[in-house]
Amino acid sequence: GPSPCAPPPFWPRARAGRLGGAMGAETPPVPMELSPPTQAPAAAEGSAAGAAALAAGSGPEAAGAGGKDAGQRELPALKVSFYEMLLRQLQDDGFASEVLSLSKQLHIEPNTTVERDALLECYGRSLKWAFGDAPAGEWTPVVCSPVPPLRPQDRVLDLDASASKEESPVGIAAPTRRAPEIRLLYTAPHKQAVRAVAFSADGRSCATGDLSGGIKVLDCARMRACAASTEGPIGRMRVTEEELQRPVTRVLQDHLLSVTSLAFHPTNPTLFSGSMDKAVKIFDLTRPQGHKKALSMLQDVHPVRSLCIHPCGDFLMVGTAHQAVRMYDLQTLNCFTTFDQAQHHGAGVNDIRCTSDGRVFATASSDGSIRIWDAVSNRLVNTMPKAHSGAVVTSLRWSRGLRYLLSAGADARTRLWDVRTGQELFGMGFGPRSCDYGSAVFTAGERYVAGANSNSRIADVSLFDATTGSPVFTKLGMHQMPVRALEASPVDNTLMTACDDHNARYFAVEDKGS
Repeated sequence: GPSPCAPPPFWPRARAGRLGGAMGAETPPVPMELSPPTQAPAAAEGSAAGAAALAAGSGPEAAGAGGKDAGQRELPALKVSFYEMLLRQLQDDGFASEVLSLSKQLHIEPNTTVERDALLECYGRSLKWAFGDAPAGEWTPVVCSPVPPLRPQDRVLDLDASASKEESPVGIAAPTRRAPEIRLLYTAPHKQAVRAVAFSADGRSCATGDLSGGIKVLDCARMRACAASTEGPIGRMRVTEEELQRPVTRVLQDHLLSVTSLAFHPTNPTLFSGSMDKAVKIFDLTRPQGHKKALSMLQDVHPVRSLCIHPCGDFLMVGTAHQAVRMYDLQTLNCFTTFDQAQHHGAGVNDIRCTSDGRVFATASSDGSIRIWDAVSNRLVNTMPKAHSGAVVTSLRWSRGLRYLLSAGADARTRLWDVRTGQELFGMGFGPRSCDYGSAVFTAGERYVAGANSNSRIADVSLFDATTGSPVFTKLGMHQMPVRALEASPVDNTLMTACDDHNARYFAVEDKGS
């Protein structure tokens, strides 16, 4: 792959100082410079006695020191800090006499500047790190501004507001939300299993790609019109083949292997596609219908897994089977990666998603981590190691308000994260805890989360309440084979799925409210 190099001159360096201290996934957190304990503490009295014996220098090691008094020994600064924390912990636990005795022997006073049980909390965090449940390093709050700005009438996910609304007076039950209605609007057949789907920024077009390397571009208004012709009191029982093909505005064929990712340019009529043939193809959608080949191409040496175009439209981010995220300047087609090789993922990059304001982008990797990057300096900001209990992370989506990040992984679970704190809010899913791939998106004004994975026992799309994580529909009943990918329209309550039964399906998710 391309070697890491400095960013181009148009990338500002002003923010590098703020981001330079971000810690990668390889460095476990060691609060207050204390190494994680290797043994669990015993009972309260036993722990106090053992700590007193250790601090006093009793035992074989103390005897080997020639009987030299512990208080007269020169202690390293790290050990002094540890003893101060230890004395404070014993003091918090009520061992006043033991603390007095140890302080006289060591000539060290308890640390009074830290919170109560600070050493215990450090120990707990160290244990969490050992089992992969804690983020590496201090979390840098991610604060972004949605573009376009949120309007009062916009429905977006806001768990803080939802929690306050659910607090009802005593004796009055909170209103229950009715399940939405799911309607199949259109089915687009493909030659082989469909593996990629994407909507344009204005929601007018949708693209689907399959295993044969073929791509179809569909008109969303025509798909809805095709469904309307068979519904209602004047609907017809049959639709002609010509009418069924009318929503397909363009058929493209220029890849040698499976299409893995699709992305529309935010402002220009251009479609980008990534494939297992290690190429990114750029299609001009203004060319005549007969042109099925790409206008340009970006060749890599690894299979392409994900594509994301920066909202400004000048840069393309590419994730491949290689651990480094590529960033292409679409004016010069030069490729750049991050400064520090240690910040790269430990395995291939499965998904890349940029915030609507272009400040930050997130990446999901086969190494089991989620990483958040500064899109200006291309430096690592935060890391979520073992975000799905060590399983491969396959899908990411930002919420419209940019407060939350939705992830799906090979543990057959979907998780919602608060990017302001780096904490997992709740998980969604059921059934076996393993799969080859998974995908999840927000839908219906972020009231619901639609998820799918490769488990043949589920083999359909599931719908969950976005505010609680509780299942709404375990199966939509529309797919008989696993759904590889799905995407929600950015402008309405429609959803497109890519299924292994050679079909892409266009749904309407109509919320019935409370």
